[in-house]
Amino acid sequence: MTDTERLIEQLAARAAPVKRLPSPLQRTLLWMTMAAVVAWTIVASRGMRPDWLQSMAVPGAALEWGGSVLTGILAAYAAFQISVPGRSPSWAWLPLPAAGLWLTGLGIGCLHDFVRLGGQAFAYQSHSMECAWAITLTSLPLGLLLLLMVRHAGVVRPGPTAVLAAMSAAAVSAAAVSLIHSGETALMGLLWHVGAVAILSLLCGILGNPLFAWIGYARR
Repeated sequence: MTDTERLIEQLAARAAPVKRLPSPLQRTLLWMTMAAVVAWTIVASRGMRPDWLQSMAVPGAALEWGGSVLTGILAAYAAFQISVPGRSPSWAWLPLPAAGLWLTGLGIGCLHDFVRLGGQAFAYQSHSMECAWAITLTSLPLGLLLLLMVRHAGVVRPGPTAVLAAMSAAAVSAAAVSLIHSGETALMGLLWHVGAVAILSLLCGILGNPLFAWIGYARR
């Protein structure tokens, strides 16, 4: 028996069965359940705004909120897809239509505010910046959970996976923050909500390798 054959036998004897990953759909459902628990805990601690249901009757508001939630769900599903070797990178485009709905809702809200308030609809509201901080802080635990669930992507597609993970966490956080924060125009919502999601996604895309290295699965 040659050394090569002996080595093959030794490796075969020590080989352990590989645990199959749950499907992207199963992991998305698990992620959304955990995200809902985290988001609801934050909302419960701060107190849900009493006029939220009435606010959904404002033109564009329901479309904006639903688009935000759908963007978070589809971005998570896309992250679970592209983090698996051999899956098409085209899955990364999946959340874009939902993001378009989100932006459309905000656009309708801006037009409604302009009709109602005139030029005041475009005035800067300094207190609305709290939204961006709230979204960022809420995104941290949600993003960490999702990155841990796709930690193996550090050797597959770290950048795009990190972008989608951040987009998902931030979009869900934006929807959660809408449940506790009010008093801002649609333009401020566009600036701070969408702005926070875009900045967090961009940063995670740039820092994809360091993030997965920190978790323990980096491209070598």
